[in-house]
Amino acid sequence: MGNGTAKTWFMPDAQGNPTSIGFTLSKGAYDNLPTTLPETSYMLALPDEATSKTPYKHVMINWNPQGHEPAGIYTVPHFDFHFYMQPMNEVMAIPVYTAATAARFDKVPASVYLPTDFAKGPGGVPMMGAHWSDMTSPEFKGSPFTETFVYGSYDGRVTFWEQMVAMSYLKTNPSFDKAIKLPAQYETPGYYPTRYSIRTNADGSQDVALDGFTKR
Repeated sequence: MGNGTAKTWFMPDAQGNPTSIGFTLSKGAYDNLPTTLPETSYMLALPDEATSKTPYKHVMINWNPQGHEPAGIYTVPHFDFHFYMQPMNEVMAIPVYTAATAARFDKVPASVYLPTDFAKGPGGVPMMGAHWSDMTSPEFKGSPFTETFVYGSYDGRVTFWEQMVAMSYLKTNPSFDKAIKLPAQYETPGYYPTRYSIRTNADGSQDVALDGFTKR
């Protein structure tokens, strides 16, 4: 990725249950990325321990060199860090949003499977689905976009959890740990995260993670 690498990992507790999953972007991973459209997607497998002990199947790192809608909010260079609960072959089969395909994008999950304050954006994205944004995030109240947490859905199911992060913010070498706004219920029993983080390491690499896994 760029002039560096992206590598996924799984962190268990003493009993082998998940505490954190994520990926590490080496120093240089942000260098020499495309600056023009189309967007670039990097598909990463997760370790077997992650896929067997959590709902997550794989990671998609989506680089948006010119951002995306809504205009004036997310139209800055940024990454969409998707943690997918949907198998990769199904993700790759999600079509372009058209009048003929809209029904699956517009079929929303039951409200108990998404947090309050989140609203579905219009339309949908091929090889992703529909995106749900936290309308209480600072960028919807006039502040420049830095980072936020997003949910995704397709055909009536929640299909991914996502960190969305501006490149300009990543280049400030952030280290943060925040609570995820969680749904009231979960469609599939298992271990789910309660927090998300980005950690900048001494060697210039950065860890992007879902943390604080709890059995639901």
